[in-house]
Amino acid sequence: MINKRRMVAVCLLSGLLLLLVPHFVTAKTEKKVVVLTRMMDMADRWFRKNIIAPFSKDHGIDIAVASFDKFWDLEVMLKLDRDSGKHAIGVVKVPLEMTRPLIDFMIPYDELMSNKALEELKIQYDSSAIEMGTINGKLYYLPRKLETRMMFYLKPKVKEAVDNWKRYEGRIIKALKADNDIGLPLGYQLEKDPNRWDYYDIFVVSYYWAHTPYYGIKMPRMAHRGKKYGGTVVGLVDRIYQMGGSVEDVLAMSTDPVVDMFVWEAVYKKSKLYNPGMWQDPWSGGGIWNGLKDGKAFLAMMHQIDSFFIHGGTHPQMQGYLVDPNDMGLAVMPMGGSFELNPAGRPYRVGSRAAGTSGWWWGIPKTSPDLATSLDLAKWITNHDNHLAECKIFGMMPIRKDILANLEKVFPEGWMGEVFDVSVKQLGLNGKRTVPLLPEYSKVGKIYLDAWYDIVVGDNYGPGGRIDRDYIKQRLQTVYLPKIKEIYKTGGK
Repeated sequence: MINKRRMVAVCLLSGLLLLLVPHFVTAKTEKKVVVLTRMMDMADRWFRKNIIAPFSKDHGIDIAVASFDKFWDLEVMLKLDRDSGKHAIGVVKVPLEMTRPLIDFMIPYDELMSNKALEELKIQYDSSAIEMGTINGKLYYLPRKLETRMMFYLKPKVKEAVDNWKRYEGRIIKALKADNDIGLPLGYQLEKDPNRWDYYDIFVVSYYWAHTPYYGIKMPRMAHRGKKYGGTVVGLVDRIYQMGGSVEDVLAMSTDPVVDMFVWEAVYKKSKLYNPGMWQDPWSGGGIWNGLKDGKAFLAMMHQIDSFFIHGGTHPQMQGYLVDPNDMGLAVMPMGGSFELNPAGRPYRVGSRAAGTSGWWWGIPKTSPDLATSLDLAKWITNHDNHLAECKIFGMMPIRKDILANLEKVFPEGWMGEVFDVSVKQLGLNGKRTVPLLPEYSKVGKIYLDAWYDIVVGDNYGPGGRIDRDYIKQRLQTVYLPKIKEIYKTGGK
């Protein structure tokens, strides 16, 4: 039987070849380059028309744009391109999570330009973005954008919950007491400002929404990404950081911050506060956008580009997903901490509001059909005018210093200013936290997805339907940690 990985590889190769054939057969020029990307549909169309097409015309080069789905598909596609001898892929849009796993496929920019030219190029970009794209002292990836998740909510729904949650206070305490033996923390009050919320506040507002009929229906109305892909893993790592964890905790898998993350996820799932579309459909970012549009979600963890698409209005095709765009609210991440409360009614452990800073970079494969063209194209995509246009329409966090220096002119006061004000605050809270920048990280991420679907979605969090911290920890230690150890034992193979 052909294994699943091989089947995926064959499908990816077939799709890439189908894309390339018409270009190779009909092109009037000798140079042909494939740009491998992953973008929202509307952003993809804009990118092809406004950035790729002008470059192709001006340089007399035939360029095809191919798309990948899951982050780890990149490794399969690059390997197929290399081993097949086609050598068609010239530029690759790479998420931070995959920068280290893909290093063996990429050529550093240091080898494509003089030291002076390289320094003149690097000085144009945010130093932290350059640092994240630098490995072993060499620039392997040119920055495209930085990202951070924030808390996205609907302002009227939050105000309603803050004003009326006490009608459910007894039921909320009972639901929590079933698993922490106490209920709400001592002296609990729901803050009006979501920037001051913690994980108990998220429970309270989501419980209110789930038990209040809207449009004649009661249903859970909180969400985060649930599709089996890298975006969901990023969100889980964010929550480990909010529990006070570190990169080392992510890799150790069964330390307190990781267990705290899984416990809280189980708490929200057990109390039916997460919209089940997260794992049934399952939802990526676009699924949550539609959930907001259809009244199925009132709160989610989203990044800047999500916010621009949901709000709309920056382009004729950016219609938005809210009845009233003014309803959009943003706040920094909730304060993390243990679900378990001590005898004084306080969390045993208090975490932070951090998330991992992530983003995307442009890499050039060693097997590029034309290294000079690949370099020119990477610089063209990220030049001042092109980068500014993309940032203003799609809400990308700028990585060019000449744009960052005039941020208020690019994103004026109002909702765009709010998006970037909160983004900057969140980035400050993040510090230097990112996903683990290790070659084996993509495989670790798949293990986290399996664990989340098992423990949280599968309600496998303790005997008798009670959320049992020790049970979750033991399952992580006995089922999933050995898989992570095996990855490092075999060098990620």
